[in-house]
Amino acid sequence: MARTMAEVDWEDGAITDDGIAAMRAQIGVSRPTPAWDRDVTLDGVEHFALGIGDDNPLWWDEAHALASRWQGRIAPPCYLYAHFNGPRLRPEDGDSSVETFLPGALGLLAGERWRWRRPARVGERIGADAALVEVTDQPSKFGGRSVAQVERTTLRSVTGEVVAEVDQTIRRFERRATRERRTYLDRPLAAYTAADRARFAAQYDREAEARRGARPRYVEDTPTGEILGPMLKGPLTFTNTVGFLLGIGCPNTPTNRMAAAFLRLHPAQKLVNPASGVADTLKASHFEPAIARAGGLPAGYDLGIARVSWFSHLITDWMGDDGFLEELDVRIRRPNFLGDVTWLAGSVDKRDLENGAVAVAAEATNQLGEVTATATARIILPRRGAA
Repeated sequence: MARTMAEVDWEDGAITDDGIAAMRAQIGVSRPTPAWDRDVTLDGVEHFALGIGDDNPLWWDEAHALASRWQGRIAPPCYLYAHFNGPRLRPEDGDSSVETFLPGALGLLAGERWRWRRPARVGERIGADAALVEVTDQPSKFGGRSVAQVERTTLRSVTGEVVAEVDQTIRRFERRATRERRTYLDRPLAAYTAADRARFAAQYDREAEARRGARPRYVEDTPTGEILGPMLKGPLTFTNTVGFLLGIGCPNTPTNRMAAAFLRLHPAQKLVNPASGVADTLKASHFEPAIARAGGLPAGYDLGIARVSWFSHLITDWMGDDGFLEELDVRIRRPNFLGDVTWLAGSVDKRDLENGAVAVAAEATNQLGEVTATATARIILPRRGAA
């Protein structure tokens, strides 16, 4: 049945048995995933790298890339977000999973598991399709009812070759319960001094110097306990988030007349700012304080996939140009609010000499010492003497 705007209660939307049953009926049904970037281009790669603050010359410098084992420009691993975060401006583009299922319920990223088969190369076309693979009831520390939905996106070349797969877990909550429980609503927001700013700037300088780059990191020379990082991200700002969206795209950020048409086509995307009365899309909860507070959060917050991308940056800086990030599994444990800083660090857990691989575990920690995300990864490293 077609929805109307009045039928979508974004402030008090409930999670119901009927809604969950409708979700489960769609498990395995592929849905369209419009692209922000259809082709892997130099511009697209550089826009993504800008969006996560990654100055690795492997993404930026043609001569450097040609001299690498890849013999040309490739994309950072999580750049592929840009191939399934395009605008949904026509009925045939479909709805996003968050608005299709349980419209009005708050959706927060709980984790992602990426599996890459190979890098994306500049000049190729990559498309994607997605389908729900799992729906489960879960207890909620916010109160109220909570559901976890797992959606698998598969990215393929024009020949049908699978380039990568990602399983995304989104936790759905009832906004009224999150407001009433006040789990995060009263958390103080960050503020910094001139000394803090100088400390952050010095850290960023150290990171560029520590990047492995063209020096191979051989698996034989990489013991368990080897340290990754630290790497700094932030403080998180509105500008920081916009920069990330410019790199990966966003299905729900049209403007003006196209925004009005978008909200008519996708009524479950519509929010009304309680402070201004302005109609906006779901993405506004990341930026607008009044909308964030209506969801039980004290301020705007990051896109969880930014932290996934930051972990991939930590790993690619460490592994060097000859390494290959094969798997990355990230669990989001706490929101990352505007003003927060994120420190990323990890270590090598295991080494698989037979297959030339290492396993890494890492954490993201904010300025309060709280772990906001964890990650594990499998990385293929070059071997000494290999051709």
